[in-house]
Amino acid sequence: MNGVVALAKRNALCFFRDRASVFFSLMAVLIVLLLYLLFLRNLLIESMLDGGLEFASEDQVSNLIDSWVLAGILAIVSVTSSAGSLQCMVEDKVSGKDLDFKITRMKPWQITTSYILSTAFVGLVMSVITLVIALVFLFATGCIMETSSIIMCAVLVIPSTLSGSIIIFGLVSFLKSQGAFSGFFSVLSTLIGFLTGIYMPLGNLPAAIQVIGTLMPATQMAALFRNYLCSGSLKDVFGPYDTSEFRQEMGFDLSIGGFEFTPEISIIYVIAVTAVFFCIAVFMMKRK
Repeated sequence: MNGVVALAKRNALCFFRDRASVFFSLMAVLIVLLLYLLFLRNLLIESMLDGGLEFASEDQVSNLIDSWVLAGILAIVSVTSSAGSLQCMVEDKVSGKDLDFKITRMKPWQITTSYILSTAFVGLVMSVITLVIALVFLFATGCIMETSSIIMCAVLVIPSTLSGSIIIFGLVSFLKSQGAFSGFFSVLSTLIGFLTGIYMPLGNLPAAIQVIGTLMPATQMAALFRNYLCSGSLKDVFGPYDTSEFRQEMGFDLSIGGFEFTPEISIIYVIAVTAVFFCIAVFMMKRK
């Protein structure tokens, strides 16, 4: 296992030493934040105040929307940062360094594990930093936060990071050039905000897009983060009023064809999809 740890450490250092890679891995998060702060925040607040939340104050609604967006960002930061860190793997393929690893005593699953470990470490670091920034912002703006919800968000960072790193690794393992990786990363950074229901509430998207988005593990994690990060502000806004319709539209509760995803089912689904992509990644490494 020393070889696995050493290779994982080398991959992580390659990422963090390249400041451009770190910056561009956060590009999707930065795009979401800029779009939200410059355009979407006021529109969402006004539409909610005019569309059924007249009983709530503007401050209450703004706290709910802020926590809703930040919960979505927590779900995608592990995906985008994982993709950015895997540029090292693509460079190894292009330069032929991966052949050096394959002639060692390390088995394909060990090489795969080393890349996944480094990617998961990068995703975990970025996710924790994002969570801390989100909590500081929400406390500063007066958003109601429950201690149990904060703890659960910290716990959810772990499966979110592992899922994002393994799935992205499985997809990137098919890429063989820097150009292909750049194109993949650009598409991923653009689409993930839509498919996870951050730019626009999931309930407002076309039915087909809702199905695709719901099947994405990142969307499942976003729903889990929303259920905890927004719990205090949700109670503050709605009080005794029914929240079922709002939760469905805003992506708190996910369903496909009448089948509803409970938190337990969401976690099981994410683990199952992640396991499939790990097997794909090992198969691709072994075949090569």
